[in-house]
Amino acid sequence: MSIRNRTISTVRIQNGIYVYTTLICLTIFTLIISITDNLLSIGVAKYSNPFLITIIVSIIIVQALIWVIRNKGYKGIKYAFIHYSTVLNLRKAFLDSKYYNIRFHLNKKIAQLPKIKIEFEKGLSIGKLYIENIHMEKDLSSSNISIALNRYVVERSYLSRDEKYYIFEIYDSHINRQLTFESLEDFQKYALKTDEQHLFIDKFTKIPLHSSLFVGQTGSGKTYALYSLILQMLLKKELYNLYFADPKNSSLSVIGEKITAHNSASNFNEIVNLLKGFNDLMNQYKFELKEKLGTKLEATYADFGYPAHVLIFDEFASFQTELQSMEKKRRDEVMSLISQVVLQGRQLGFFIWFVMQKSDSNLIPTYIRENLPVKFVIGNAERQTNITAFGAGVDTKEKDFQLGEGLFVCPLVANQPKLCHFSYLDFNILEAVNDLNE
Repeated sequence: MSIRNRTISTVRIQNGIYVYTTLICLTIFTLIISITDNLLSIGVAKYSNPFLITIIVSIIIVQALIWVIRNKGYKGIKYAFIHYSTVLNLRKAFLDSKYYNIRFHLNKKIAQLPKIKIEFEKGLSIGKLYIENIHMEKDLSSSNISIALNRYVVERSYLSRDEKYYIFEIYDSHINRQLTFESLEDFQKYALKTDEQHLFIDKFTKIPLHSSLFVGQTGSGKTYALYSLILQMLLKKELYNLYFADPKNSSLSVIGEKITAHNSASNFNEIVNLLKGFNDLMNQYKFELKEKLGTKLEATYADFGYPAHVLIFDEFASFQTELQSMEKKRRDEVMSLISQVVLQGRQLGFFIWFVMQKSDSNLIPTYIRENLPVKFVIGNAERQTNITAFGAGVDTKEKDFQLGEGLFVCPLVANQPKLCHFSYLDFNILEAVNDLNE
């Protein structure tokens, strides 16, 4: 929104001018009467001044009440002032960018600005901004209104169901989303508050379980992000069965050996056998659940008390490179095992997490990547990585991400890329795994 010289006013500005002009005139009139009465000893002031002062005070009280109600002062002074300054800046921006309709008020041309509603949550950290859709020729959802929101930034925008309002999800850019845990005990207390079929990411983000893609360069915090999610699942052993595939035999392989040695694999043939066993178990569940679905069609594994099975596939690109050197029959067999889990596993409770440094189409097939509901890009990724992960038509602005910070998409939670910041775990991960695995 560009700034231009304003040549038009609004009803609110006009009403404000009338009110303040009235107050100034009444105050001056009261002073004149008082001074004149003192000089001439007429005795009028003792009758007129109480009346005039009552009118002045009444106007001030009414205006104050209107301000408090309009800015939801009943939620606190801080809330009211932030609400007021945000709305004021938006109204100025709409005038500057000429986002208004022309109307006439008392024979004077005025700007009719859109109605603005704001609902802040979680200590003013996040909120929803509702702006009335009044202009048929301008699409407000494509405008960068963040510049008019002080410290707040738009994370997502869309039209309301009746298309009467643009809705902007905003967050305070000064807040720290990241959770910090100095001990396993602190982590455990927080994790057990989360819904059983959800995993927490940061202070504001919880996601349901899906097959997922995790992308991040070395040093981005990707591995610690996985540690956070793995520990959450270990805290609820009855709900999750974990499997580990790590062709580079790295730190995640060590964690996997500690948690479930018989469901961990590091060389190519072991990983293929693990995939076969994973598929066989999924097909077994398919027959068991088919009978139960006759009583509840849209139910999933969780509705019938089955645990989730999660295969964490670290350094998938390394495995894929080795696979591409093999004959076509072998390649097709292995990719069929993977695609069956991705395409059929959600209702049955079988999921694969692909962990990679890049998500290029030559490293993970497009048809698999596009069927992964949840995708994370952690750290400062190349533009092409964001495009292949989230799609070419998705706008992802470059930011200087901290360790463990990035973008993600998830059905119902984030249809467009949203910020996330994985937990900082300030305790020994291996000791924590050993404690939880006893």
